[in-house]
Amino acid sequence: MPLVVFAVLLLQSFQVPSTGSAELTGAWRFRAGDSVAFARPGYADHDWPLVNVPGRWPAGTDGFGWYRTRFVFDAIPYAPVAIRFQSVAVAFEVFVDGERLGALGGFPPRYRARSGIPYTVVLPPSYLTPGEHVLALRVYSAERYGGITGPVAVGPVDDVAREARIRDWLLLGTALLLLGVGVGQFAFWLRRSDARLHLVLALFCLALAGFFIVWMPSVRLALAPWVYWFRFYVAFAAASGAAACFVYRRLFEMDDDRLVLSLGLAFVVLIPLALFLPTWDQLRAAQIYLLNPAALVLVAAGMGLALRMRRRGAEYTGPVLWGALILAVGVFHDVFASWGLITATTTYPWFLLAGCIAYVLGLVFAAGHKVADAETAALYDRLTGLYRREIVMDALQREIRRAARTKTSIAVIMMDVDRFKQINDTLGHQVGDRVLAEVGRRLGEAGRAVDWLGRYGGDEFIGVLADTPTAGAVQAAERLRLAVSALPIATGRTARTVTLSAGVAAFDGGGEWPTTEQLVGAADAALYRAKDLGRNTVST
Repeated sequence: MPLVVFAVLLLQSFQVPSTGSAELTGAWRFRAGDSVAFARPGYADHDWPLVNVPGRWPAGTDGFGWYRTRFVFDAIPYAPVAIRFQSVAVAFEVFVDGERLGALGGFPPRYRARSGIPYTVVLPPSYLTPGEHVLALRVYSAERYGGITGPVAVGPVDDVAREARIRDWLLLGTALLLLGVGVGQFAFWLRRSDARLHLVLALFCLALAGFFIVWMPSVRLALAPWVYWFRFYVAFAAASGAAACFVYRRLFEMDDDRLVLSLGLAFVVLIPLALFLPTWDQLRAAQIYLLNPAALVLVAAGMGLALRMRRRGAEYTGPVLWGALILAVGVFHDVFASWGLITATTTYPWFLLAGCIAYVLGLVFAAGHKVADAETAALYDRLTGLYRREIVMDALQREIRRAARTKTSIAVIMMDVDRFKQINDTLGHQVGDRVLAEVGRRLGEAGRAVDWLGRYGGDEFIGVLADTPTAGAVQAAERLRLAVSALPIATGRTARTVTLSAGVAAFDGGGEWPTTEQLVGAADAALYRAKDLGRNTVST
């Protein structure tokens, strides 16, 4: 395996601020190779070439290498001073004025690649004297590239550490939010085992939470002695992608979509690859050439599916579409920056954080809306908006039992649209459906909130009135009849007056309590008497 070596020293000295932090960016001195003399403050490095920091080492560099620069204190700092390295590839040691202050990763023969881990060294008081000080980095990489790939900052400890704390808290807050949403979705699935959409949505939230937790600077540093954090980063990202694919299949009802299924399986395969690929280069390649393209396809598919469902009238996909658009900005920015196609606008994943939160909340809203739609469809007739027959009959059984216990009355009204077959035969079934929908709307508005009004079948309607004697049931039936015939109903080019016949059956107590079949049968017989009396009337 090729070895990579280099070293660097700066042309100018950096002034350390008394408050805040300063970035040590720009030209540093560099030299490939390895020697303990390179750490000494008096070493002559004026003939070393200059390289830009942050950035990768010069092409063709192998093995070890050194970076050198200088910083200046005008006076003794009032507070402890720290130097923070955002990312160094892939193992390094830090020297100030020739003394080793810290290291991250492992050097041969115990080589451990550790990159993308923010690392802070605190300068001992003896190094805070006024004047110029030399900062040197011994860097090693056995991979395709190495170097100081992230910004370097120096300043008071609190100021230097503040940025890392802010990142930690924001990433932790995002993770906790996602964990809370995921636990809520999982609890909903436990109560309703048929709600598998909420189970996969919970897995999606939990995988994303793990992704953001591993991204925390403090977690990356804590994992460094034992395992490379980037393995978990890629694994959680792949798990999130796989879960998102299965969310798509459930949410958008596309169980036969081979593209989404194949994409989900590709993400699943990436999980063990991330955990067990032997080298740092292979892991980075898996991210750049497998995970990143799959993430782009996933986000584009999410936007396309949400837009397609939106055009089909699924209004609940609106938040999903907006969340996908925000997420797309973050994903495309980060992926294109990793490919070198654009320059990263920030070292912090603001777009990705906001996009993930917006997208998850959009999916949760859509999932909840879909459950509500399913429950509504189970309760209500789609055409008329009234209760379905099964719901009204169940309510009738309960009301009969309650009336028997409390010795109160109960009534049933059977209603039928007069000459509805003629409307269908002359104007068509579509007009007939519009008539039924309008009749249902008028019945719903005229009925009481405590009444159970439903579509019995075809052009027949049923009403269950609890605690209502015969006289009250007749008055209610008259109110419903008049509500339907009060205004003509549009049937295309013309409007048509539609009338209703109703039959009432009531039980006021005394004797044996009737069954549902007896009450409905009696109301149905009364309805036929109303038809025989000339329609548009109420009979008991």
